[in-house]
Amino acid sequence: MKKSFYFLPILLLLSSACRKEESVPSPVLVVEGWIENGAAPVVMLSESIPIVDEQEITPSDMLDRLAKWAKVTVSDGSRTEVLTGMTDIEYFPPYIYTSGRMKGEVGKSYTLTVEYKDYKATATTTIPEPVPIDTVFVRQVKDSLCTAVCGFTDPLPKGNYYKVFTLTEGVDRHYHPSALAFSSDDQLEGYSEIFLYSTQRLMDYIDMPNIRQGDSLWVKLCTMDRKSFEYWSNFEMTLAGNIYNTPFVRSSLEGNVDGASGYWIGYGVEKEKLLDTSKYSGE
Repeated sequence: MKKSFYFLPILLLLSSACRKEESVPSPVLVVEGWIENGAAPVVMLSESIPIVDEQEITPSDMLDRLAKWAKVTVSDGSRTEVLTGMTDIEYFPPYIYTSGRMKGEVGKSYTLTVEYKDYKATATTTIPEPVPIDTVFVRQVKDSLCTAVCGFTDPLPKGNYYKVFTLTEGVDRHYHPSALAFSSDDQLEGYSEIFLYSTQRLMDYIDMPNIRQGDSLWVKLCTMDRKSFEYWSNFEMTLAGNIYNTPFVRSSLEGNVDGASGYWIGYGVEKEKLLDTSKYSGE
């Protein structure tokens, strides 16, 4: 078998193809992008890396596949902004496309267009109304490891979709998805809770939990549209049966980008809350 490796900082996609006359799968463009209300768009681009049998992929291989000279634009329907490519050590690979001249707004739709080599990729997303976090608290401590809770009030009408991201001070430079911390409001009504077990960091063993007592944990509750939620649900379910967060446990996921793999997501974020996990008074 031969495989194509798609590198994204949060998302590593893997698709496989049967060996046909020793051919190597053609590379594809991989897009990871998002825009939050009140924040600039962020887009990361790379090309897939062909993997042959047990070939090891190194960070250098990933850096070699960065798409650094793409034309990346974002339009809100009334204005179009060309994003600037720049080095940013907050991410790996340390290169993003962004612009300080555009900030996301609730209710607006944003169309992403990427032109690179012979690729042309497009996607559209909308930033939904954010939902505030009511509370975050430690739910349980065992052997200095914690599980926590993000509490919020699900508003009417129905049709809200949620995903929680976390950042541990002194450990993380940016937010990572919290394992299995996602939900639609099909079964929610009024005050609701999402459990936080583990932060998913690239290439890490997936401990459940891996939040430690004494951590200062920033918690961010994001709302999104249905297509984006389906993407995150498939991503989480793909990881659920695996013990390592590596490229080799990923499957090829259906995103919302035409002409490339990956995603372009609008997040509604109203506020973030800091959880001091040293403060725990029992169940």
